[in-house]
Amino acid sequence: MKKIYLLFIGLFVSGMILSQTIIFEDDFESYTAGTSVGSQTTDWTTWSGGTGGAEDAMVSIAQANGGVNSMNVIANNDMIYNFGNKTSGIYQVEFYYYVPTGAEAYFNIEHIFGSEWAFSCEFAAGTMGLNSDGGAPTLTVAYPQDTWMYFVIDVDLGSDEIVLTLDGTEVSTWVFSTIEGGGSGLNQLGCINFYGPANNNYFIDDFVYTEIVSGLIPPTIDITVVPIVTDGSASETISFGNTGEEVMGFRSYGIYNEPVLTIKGEKDGILNIDGTYASAIGWASQLTVKAAVRFMPDLTSPFVGQEIVSVDIYIGDQPLNDTITVYVWEKDGFIVPGASTILAQKGFICDTAWNNIVLDVPVLLTGEEVWVGFEFTDPGSLSYCLAEDGGPVIPDANYVSTGPVWTEYSSIGGTGNLNIRANVVGIGWPEWMSVTPASGTVVASGTQDLTLDFITTGLLTGQYTGDVVIGCNDALQEWTEIPVTLDYIVGIDNVTNIGIMTYPNPVRDEFNIIAHENITSVEVYNASGQIVISDIMNSMNASIDMNELKGFYIVKINTENSQIIKKIIVE
Repeated sequence: MKKIYLLFIGLFVSGMILSQTIIFEDDFESYTAGTSVGSQTTDWTTWSGGTGGAEDAMVSIAQANGGVNSMNVIANNDMIYNFGNKTSGIYQVEFYYYVPTGAEAYFNIEHIFGSEWAFSCEFAAGTMGLNSDGGAPTLTVAYPQDTWMYFVIDVDLGSDEIVLTLDGTEVSTWVFSTIEGGGSGLNQLGCINFYGPANNNYFIDDFVYTEIVSGLIPPTIDITVVPIVTDGSASETISFGNTGEEVMGFRSYGIYNEPVLTIKGEKDGILNIDGTYASAIGWASQLTVKAAVRFMPDLTSPFVGQEIVSVDIYIGDQPLNDTITVYVWEKDGFIVPGASTILAQKGFICDTAWNNIVLDVPVLLTGEEVWVGFEFTDPGSLSYCLAEDGGPVIPDANYVSTGPVWTEYSSIGGTGNLNIRANVVGIGWPEWMSVTPASGTVVASGTQDLTLDFITTGLLTGQYTGDVVIGCNDALQEWTEIPVTLDYIVGIDNVTNIGIMTYPNPVRDEFNIIAHENITSVEVYNASGQIVISDIMNSMNASIDMNELKGFYIVKINTENSQIIKKIIVE
């Protein structure tokens, strides 16, 4: 591979030697020419994540800076290399770029993939336009056609500065966190995008991504998942730490499984954040749009155990073909919110007003976050399909997507919430646990305790199961789920609440029982109803030896004021 190391300008190096680490380099020599890049590596991805299609660039022998291969980007190709969302440190990106006479070319670097551009460069007829922190373009420079050009992009996240160099000559330097076209953005090195609009035909070779000064270790969760088994009489503590050097943000909440005996009661309702329809927006050109409202756990938990049976959507102007497809999606990431896993969908011919779309398969609410929305094709021009209320805007709740990435919707004036609602019916489940704090931050090398409290008032005798969900900005472990089991019984006098905790289930050796009053006897029955173990005792805890048993059994636990029956499996 041909590689040139330029001296850094004073912005990055001032009288010191820096330890450089090459994070990634690619000369495309290991790939098969005539085959798409994305189908041969996971280092390069397409905009939508697929391989071998129209977005996937080809490996070519038509041009090469060194060796015989390069990556050829033509119209509709859309190639991404992910830098890892760096927020600290100093990094250098180098590559060779070849634009034939008569062809056009384009690349950009993004703070956030798909939603926030740092800058872009457009090439046509020997002139490169740089679109950075001002109007488009910020400046123009000449470039040599039919010649390999050498780009160096230096990004100092500590100083929030970027330097763009072409063939050893500085093109420009500016504040890196500025958004393309102006305005303040995120000081993050997200990805590079080699895109091919119409008439594009260019080549990339000898791509190198180097860490000049290492950044801080990103947020890293340190947590041991230990299932919680409780009788509900006392709080439980869940502890986790941040072994990273950057601040960790987190959210925590409970989700529930269906209980066997207990119901909360029927309460139909509407899941929504919006008010009365006020206005609608559209796009200048025809494109496919997804719009959704993100219903966070604080909104879904009052409806736990019930089902979304239909969706109400207000349509401004008619979309193309008068059709929309309604979706209920499962949540995606903590760091980059989104929705891709479909829980329900339904096509519909819509009217320019409120539309009620009944789902073929209802969606159960467990306390987890859900996204409710629809997909349509905006005709462009003077069509205004997407409807909103008059605000005020609910943050982190309204999202749109015109590609693979969801971005928060802020309306034209930043005042509207999307007119999307979910209708909920059914018999609910009790919310028998609460997690505090619900959100917060953990400093570098810090720890956080979560308090898990149990709400047993009104519960019937039975076993309740669910999970505590912890989300954080650790890119390698955004979500952690901790199983929770509540074994709860009500005393015979229906006044004194007696808690009994049993574990484990399945059982391998011993079956353990802890009660709030003396256990008087324990009986174990096999599937035929025969007693296989019978113990008389007078203690608040017991351990039953199950080593001689295997299969399905019923355990009857008697205390001074109550009786509980448990189904267990002995392995």
